[in-house]
Amino acid sequence: MIYIQLLERMALIALAAYIYNQSHIFKNLIKDELKLMDKIIMIIFFSSLSIIGTYTGISLEPYAIANTRPIGAIVAGYVGGPAIGIIVGTVAGTHRYFMGGFTALACGIATIVEGIIGALARKYYKNDTFSVKSAFIGAVIAEMLQMLMLLIFAKPFADSVRLVKFISLPMIIINSVGVVIFINIIQNARDEYDRIGAMQTQKVLKIAKKTMAYMRKGLNENTAASISKIIYETTNIKGVFIGDKRNFLAYCGRGVDEKQLKDNLKDYYKSPDYSLIKFISNNKRVFFVCAPFLISNTSFEGVLGLEVSLGKADDKYIWEFAKELSELLSTQIELYKVNKLAEEASTAEFRALRSQIQPHFLFNALNTISSFCRTNPLKAKELIIDLSNYFRQTLKREEDFVSLKDEIEFIQSYLSIEKARFGERLKIIIDIPEDLMNIKMPVFMLQPIIENSIKHGILPRPKGGCVFVKADCYGEEVLFLIEDTGIGMNGQRLKQVVNKWPGIGLKNVNERLKLLYGEDHGLKIITSLDEGTKVEFLIPKEVKTIDG
Repeated sequence: MIYIQLLERMALIALAAYIYNQSHIFKNLIKDELKLMDKIIMIIFFSSLSIIGTYTGISLEPYAIANTRPIGAIVAGYVGGPAIGIIVGTVAGTHRYFMGGFTALACGIATIVEGIIGALARKYYKNDTFSVKSAFIGAVIAEMLQMLMLLIFAKPFADSVRLVKFISLPMIIINSVGVVIFINIIQNARDEYDRIGAMQTQKVLKIAKKTMAYMRKGLNENTAASISKIIYETTNIKGVFIGDKRNFLAYCGRGVDEKQLKDNLKDYYKSPDYSLIKFISNNKRVFFVCAPFLISNTSFEGVLGLEVSLGKADDKYIWEFAKELSELLSTQIELYKVNKLAEEASTAEFRALRSQIQPHFLFNALNTISSFCRTNPLKAKELIIDLSNYFRQTLKREEDFVSLKDEIEFIQSYLSIEKARFGERLKIIIDIPEDLMNIKMPVFMLQPIIENSIKHGILPRPKGGCVFVKADCYGEEVLFLIEDTGIGMNGQRLKQVVNKWPGIGLKNVNERLKLLYGEDHGLKIITSLDEGTKVEFLIPKEVKTIDG
């Protein structure tokens, strides 16, 4: 009979788990972003759940209660950590203590311990992840400890023995199952969140692939109309509009008056941001989630609007989808602008530097991104951004000197693509002291040398290898060393390289070093066949610094 009664009480746990999952707390919990107010609300929620578990318990004689109170404390500790588990246990335990009975003290202490056990069950299970198995084991241990405390603290002892014999098995089983139900509901929701996120990313990448050809022509009325149609047909969005930095360009959908849409966008353009616009069109209320096109996160270039129903206006998945899509289209706009910069570049020095961007590198990078679109969409998105950063920095660098820190950030974008392409065959180790990061050095010094090491040293070796990038003080100068474990060169080949400097990259670096610092500051190459290659050069430490 007690099993059936406790099962009836446990139905509240499933309802509480559902309510919890629908709250904003759970949405933050998925991303491990609990704020102070979230923690306070969580404490109130689980404390209330435990207290309700006490009130809905089964009264036994002499005065004792078989109940589901432990479930709230255990889950609070498991989900929120030790501090929240202890606080919830203390609140619920204190409440139980003041209700009286010969088990009051034992139950009060046990509730606190159960909150701690819940936290430990998660902490010591495989990287602190949610697990039904660990939650069940933790709940069983917590309930067994409660029975032990009843035997220790509940007096008279004979009554506590009889009570434990009667309630121990049903409470251990029912409350452990209750904890499992709660954690399982949360875990399923987390998995669903991840699944939806992956689907959204796939959808964004699919749209990006279709829109890339149009974005190469820039953002105008024709391309905006084509892109709006692609987004509309690829998704289940009710309507899509796109505007540039000044005006509405195109809309694809049904039932919205474009003139009214243009009029209602005037206020948005006064302060463009992620926001919701709403108005009446054809006697019905219309809602658009608006996401700006931002270049380098600062320059406003346009806006994407997705029409949603009233019920989805506050849906976090819609907002995240709009944000991801706008960011990707922003990247395409930026690539278009970068290409325009390349076309307009006219100086001989700039053309020489630009020629270092080998066509095969762009071709191979796009192939790599394409393969990741199928196997790892999130990685593909990162590589698109890296490729954008690489070309943007390459084409926009007009100054003669940059900080070493900026130079390292530039080559990181290049290396991330190369490492994604060649996987474990390529390893990069950068070892540069922090106190050298503020020195200034000529632009495009490191990347051509590193590219040469990868292309001619590492890649011809079947097993691949490693490239080391080092810098250190050498008297009043800074010594840079780029060393690889590649195939190296014999003496005859080394002589050809030093005398003729084939290829634009190394020749350009060598000539600029000599022009800036003198004939004795050119590249020095040390190599032997099958022993790798070292390329080193010196620049004066005090010539250019951030502080001037």
